[in-house]
Order: sequence, then structure tokens, then C-alpha cells
Amino acid sequence: MNYFTSKGLFVRNISKDRYVVEDILGTCSMPFETTEDKLNETLKNNWNLQKLVTLGVTNQFPDLSDFQWQDLEYYYIAHINYSFLNSILAPEEKERFHSLMGLFPLAYSECGHGEGSKEIFESIHNQFKEACSNEGSPLNENDLTVFLIKSQVSRICSDIMSLLNRAITGYSNLLVAQRDCINESHTALHQLNVSEIVHSGQNSYRVATEITSLVISLCSSLDLSAKLIQYINSIKPEKLSFKGARDKQHHEVRKLSPIYFPSKFIQDIVTLQSTAIELPELIQFRNDLIHSTSALELEKIFVGIGHKEINDLPLYYSAQYSRDCFDNGQPHRYLGRDYFSSTQQDIEVKALSWVNSVITYHLEVGKKIHEHLKSVKKT
Repeated sequence: MNYFTSKGLFVRNISKDRYVVEDILGTCSMPFETTEDKLNETLKNNWNLQKLVTLGVTNQFPDLSDFQWQDLEYYYIAHINYSFLNSILAPEEKERFHSLMGLFPLAYSECGHGEGSKEIFESIHNQFKEACSNEGSPLNENDLTVFLIKSQVSRICSDIMSLLNRAITGYSNLLVAQRDCINESHTALHQLNVSEIVHSGQNSYRVATEITSLVISLCSSLDLSAKLIQYINSIKPEKLSFKGARDKQHHEVRKLSPIYFPSKFIQDIVTLQSTAIELPELIQFRNDLIHSTSALELEKIFVGIGHKEINDLPLYYSAQYSRDCFDNGQPHRYLGRDYFSSTQQDIEVKALSWVNSVITYHLEVGKKIHEHLKSVKKT
């Protein structure tokens, strides 16, 4: 397998258990031997590098296996929707409901764009609702309520997946942009006769933009997870009624009173949040990107060759560092500044840990929602 590594480099497999480190210009290190499971350890010990993700993540049709994408689809595309419907409809009711799905107006999924779209959508809904109340209609108002509730759950799940996909795309774009910084700046190293320079330009702005998009998308997906939990929790199967889902912030799950979900479920989610140690730093960074100048610090990227950063390996590299933070996620601050990087942890490594941490959280939440909905399946 061939991988991106930290410092804007690659590691390429050339034969069984033989690898080379390669830069964006195609220059390679001497071959070295290691096994796949010890590759990361070898990279770290020899050159202060870390294996990241496979090159397939940047393909036109990206390989998302590094991000457990199929597991996410299992819950948020298929099984939560399926088990939710099973929890509010008995088997014969569900069979009847599915047989009538083709009667619902397409406007419920497609309407909402262009001039007067809200008014048109509202008119269609009111007319259809009136038709459902007419005697002799194959549909009744309860069918419409079930359809709207199910659609709301499906939409939130779909939006979570879209935000995670955007975050992963932002990460792959970050990897590409960092390497483009090397392409832009490597000749300046020789012109100035130095081993490292600070690069600032169009591609470093791209890097800052992609990190910002990644962070905001991840945090928004966490808020949507809270929204999904709140919405399902508000359902009363014995008396179904449709209400639009309300926006929720990630931490507000702890404020929910048990209705559809038991108190143990809510406490389990709160425990998940408190044990996901990456999340406070991520959320605080989102806040600082929006409300302070942290994004400007992301535009500074070091580009060099044969430097101590990579233990004098004669390859071109890029280095961009995440900021120092306390365990509670708050950054080190001094005299109005909030971006110090004494630990020199690569932003590529930090961003990947954020993505993986959020995905792990969504998988755990999705599993718990699915298991609870299965346990209350209507018979």
C-alpha cells in the first residue's frame, strides 16, 4: 500500500516488506525493510514521520475505507431509518405504509428552490393534507404524520453523512494543498541557500481554508447528532404528531429529559462525550476560527529540505503545526495570542485524529440509537 505521511511526504511499497519515503518531486530515500503493521513505528523512529491515509482518498472516486465509511452507512443510511420505522409501526402497518409511499408528492423531497418555492411547497402540503382527510382517500392524516417524521429522521442522518463527507474531502484537499506548497517553494530554498523557509501564498491559503472547512463540518455534525437524539427522544408513539426538529448543540444532550430514550441511554451518550478527549479541543478550535485570528496562523507553512524536521533526510517536506492546548481543549494564551506550537505536532496528524475521533463518536451513537430502536420494535 502507498500512503500519505506527515511533513508533506509519501511512503511507497516497492516490494514485499520493502518501502521508500518519497517527496512530491519524485525523489526517494534508500529502500528500507519493515512490515505493514510496523511501518508507522519505523517512520516515526527514523524520520519523525507518521503514516496517514492511503493515496486512494484523493481519487476522483475516493476510497473512504480509511474512515470506516461503510460502517457509517450501515447506521445513518440504512439501519437507523429502518429500525425507527419498525419502532412506530407494527409489521402490517409498515407493509401498508410502504405500499402507499408512491402517493406522497415529490415536493416533500424536491421542492424548496427558486422564487416562491416556500409558498408553492406550503400550498402543495395543505392541499395534500386536506386530501388525506377526505373520506375514501387511501391515505389518512396519520400516514402523512409518519411520513413527515420518518423524512425528518432520514434528513438529519443524511446531513450528518454529508458533513462527514465534506470533512473527509477537506482533509484530502489539505494533503494535496500542502504538497503543492512544496512545488511552489522548493526553488526558493536553493536561491536563498537555506534549508527551510516560511511559505505563504495561494496554496497556504487553500490549506487554511480546508482546515477551517474540516473543523466546522465536524463540529456541525456533532451538533446534528444532538439534534437527531433530541428529535427521536421527543417522539411519542402512542400519539404521533409532527414537529420540526430543533437545532441543538453537542453538549445539550445532557439537558434532555427521557421520553422515547430512557435515562440510561442519555447518560451513555453523555459518557461518550466526556470520554472523547479530542472533542473539547476541536470545538474550541472551531470557536476560535470563527471569532479570532487563528485562521491566519494556519496560513504559515514551513517548506524545507534535508532539515532536522525529518532527521536530515534529503527530501523536500512541508511542516505546519497544530497549537498547544491544555487537557480541557483550551489553547495556551499569552498577551493576546492563542496560537503557540511548542509541541510541533503536525496539523495533518491532528486533523486526522479529529476526523477519526468524530467518526468513532458517530459510530458509537449510531449503534446505541439502532440498538434501542430494535429493543422497542412494535409487534
